[in-house]
Amino acid sequence: MNLTNNNKGVVLITVLLIILLLSSIAVVIGNNYLISLKRAAYLEFQSSSLNIFKNIESLAIKKIDIELNFNTNKLSRSNPLLNNDLYFETEQGKVLAKIIDSSNCFNINSLVLRNKKNYIENKKSIEAFRKLMRMHSVDNNLIEEMIDQVIDWIDIDSEPRAFGLEDYYYTGPLHSPQEYTGKRLFFSVNELKSLPSFRKASWQLVKSNICTKNNTELALNINTLDLDDSLLLSSFYPNMSITDAENIIDSIGQDGVENIDELKLLFPSIDLNLPYGLVGFSSTNFDLLTKVSQDNFYASSTSKIVYGNSKNSYIISRTYNGI
Repeated sequence: MNLTNNNKGVVLITVLLIILLLSSIAVVIGNNYLISLKRAAYLEFQSSSLNIFKNIESLAIKKIDIELNFNTNKLSRSNPLLNNDLYFETEQGKVLAKIIDSSNCFNINSLVLRNKKNYIENKKSIEAFRKLMRMHSVDNNLIEEMIDQVIDWIDIDSEPRAFGLEDYYYTGPLHSPQEYTGKRLFFSVNELKSLPSFRKASWQLVKSNICTKNNTELALNINTLDLDDSLLLSSFYPNMSITDAENIIDSIGQDGVENIDELKLLFPSIDLNLPYGLVGFSSTNFDLLTKVSQDNFYASSTSKIVYGNSKNSYIISRTYNGI
């Protein structure tokens, strides 16, 4: 009798172990299946997001071309191009896109000018850069290092400036990764991390004030400045105070001004002559910010758009996040 009960107990335990084993296998298979489903869903989201980004780019380029072909003299904060965001819902998710004027920053490539044989220093832009950095309380010696290291990185020759660095430093054992100077304009602000002087400075300061454009022009659109840009505007003029810059930005209003004569009439007591850079009233540089969301997936892109001399816009770079 006891033997029979023992056999029954063994059988029961064996059955329970088999059930437990099968349950574990089912859980593993189920988890793998769910992961596979999520991976497939993500790949589909990734593919559809890329298509959406490209379609939005085409739409944004058309909007920019239509607006600037109609009026190249003035682009103000009230312009529909900068205010009418694109929003719609599709089977692939929700899409939100915005065009912003990206001209209002200090183009680090403007520290040089291109001549027939080399890139040389641009004295006006250098003075503007010095003033901007001083207003941000950057040490004078560090400012000079930043200027000279930018110029040495861009220029074609191998002669270091007073505070500059050439290939001997960047290919040496103290620099990681070892590399050569660019001998070209900067493509991205992140490239400035290669320069020791910019690693000494606050990176938040660099990101907030400095940009790279595909030219050596120092320019801004005074009609789309906000109060956060008061130091930038002040740096464009030798004798303009921050208070004067704030007064100009605050007084121009949403509709902006059309030309320098109109600006001088509005501010007769402020010296607006001989700026270090081009103070304009429209823009040819834009950022297209696009966001796509679907269930638990999210992706964004930043497309840099330039309105060219041929009156056509084109993409110069794209950055994706989340895909």
